[in-house]
Amino acid sequence: MKKVLLFGLFVFLMACSKGNKQMGLAERFFEIYSKRGEIDQMLSFYADDFQYENIGFESETDDPKFLYEKFYGWSDKAFQYESEKTVEVDEIVVGEKSIVAKGTTKNYIYNGKAVEGTRFVIWLELDESGKIVQQTDWFDYPMEEIIEAYQLKNAMQIR
Repeated sequence: MKKVLLFGLFVFLMACSKGNKQMGLAERFFEIYSKRGEIDQMLSFYADDFQYENIGFESETDDPKFLYEKFYGWSDKAFQYESEKTVEVDEIVVGEKSIVAKGTTKNYIYNGKAVEGTRFVIWLELDESGKIVQQTDWFDYPMEEIIEAYQLKNAMQIR
């Protein structure tokens, strides 16, 4: 009986340790993500074999550098935030191989136009070494942005 209790305690402690490691990874990821500037630091979180999907815009990529530079627009100087912190993470849930965060982007100005913050959920799937292999974003985009993205996407398709 004593061995069973010790084994149970060991399993429990290992599970807590893994959860703490994932939570630390999640907190570091979203701290850097919120600053919107250190693309090279962000790239260090990703595995070589990576897939991204944005549900709202029906967009995909397998290149994290493209994700940050082009899709998120981190290289675009037209984005202006009031502070260094560009997102507010309300909740993080970690699993053995996943991290899910819920929050809100901060208000910003883009090309002189004020844009309200949007709610988001970001789901990260991790490999054995803790690198991101799959990222799925759900952003509550304003309807105007969805329509604009839809029109842009249709205009880019070869018919």
